Amino acid sequence: MKAFDTDTGQRWLFCMTHPDDEISICAWIHRLVQAGVEVHMSWTHSHPVREQEARLSAELLGIPQDRLSFFSATDGSVCDELQTWRPHFQELMDRVAPTRVACGAFEQGHLDHDSTNWLVNQTFSGPVFEIPFYHTYAVRLQAMNRFADPAGQEVIHLTKEEQKLKLAVAKRYRSQNIWQVLWWYEVWQMTRLRPAELRKREIMRLQTHRDFLTPNLPPALAKKVEASDSWGRWRAAINRLNVSR
Repeated sequence: MKAFDTDTGQRWLFCMTHPDDEISICAWIHRLVQAGVEVHMSWTHSHPVREQEARLSAELLGIPQDRLSFFSATDGSVCDELQTWRPHFQELMDRVAPTRVACGAFEQGHLDHDSTNWLVNQTFSGPVFEIPFYHTYAVRLQAMNRFADPAGQEVIHLTKEEQKLKLAVAKRYRSQNIWQVLWWYEVWQMTRLRPAELRKREIMRLQTHRDFLTPNLPPALAKKVEASDSWGRWRAAINRLNVSR
């Protein structure tokens, strides 16, 4: 099953965690819209300022406003609210009836990203596609726009116009100044002779790892994550849910 497929018979739902996460996959979203594919988006955490920025971003991508959904999960604490938000995600899936859902990878980059991934997988039985945001929270300098293990990934290379679109979407988020953060990351990676190509490519893969009590990382990184306070918090949250069933 191809990740990057513009079949007009599909209905895509992009479940982002924070407004601005869609920057990582916005050129593909725009390709889908241009191809006539029905696209919906949601954000797990938002507030009025970031919601308005997300609406401007969606408008630039060509997504109608009535296909946008905003939740108010607590920034940094979504893992402690999984039981609260699961029925909201179920309602979203029932209402949109997507055939494909895309979300941030379960890759221990951010507890909120992992939480959205869990919520998607608990409420949608179809194919879930992962997008690499960044990983991991157990290291000081996180890797962006690439999977810790590239197995199964698909990559599209962006045109000059799509690169400009990605920058324009990033600049919609004035409250976050995200485009400058991404620019400095690219500069840093170039000094290490490891060009990030944040504006030049987008990546997805079909999600196959669904053991949410095991890090989805190569062994050395997984060991660091398992020793971290963040992973301990995650395990406690999932174990509480398992006990309450």
